[in-house]
Amino acid sequence: MPTKGDNHKQKELYFYSNVETLMSQKGLSIAQLSEQAGVAQSTIRSLIRGRLKRLDSVSTGKLAQFFDCQLDDLYVMKWE
Repeated sequence: MPTKGDNHKQKELYFYSNVETLMSQKGLSIAQLSEQAGVAQSTIRSLIRGRLKRLDSVSTGKLAQFFDCQLDDLYVMKWE
């Protein structure tokens, strides 16, 4: 249990996307990826912008299937 003056902070798990790198390797724009993978452009933009606290399993599945990769290839997980 934290005491007064204790600077202990509980770490949270964040997910960082590799989607932009994967898109670049295939020469895809956000619009093209959205159309071809069936994932909303707003979701792709959110993935590219920064850290996420939770993942949408449907979108993640579609992207993994599209890029023919594993979850570890789509995201980097970090405790912060």
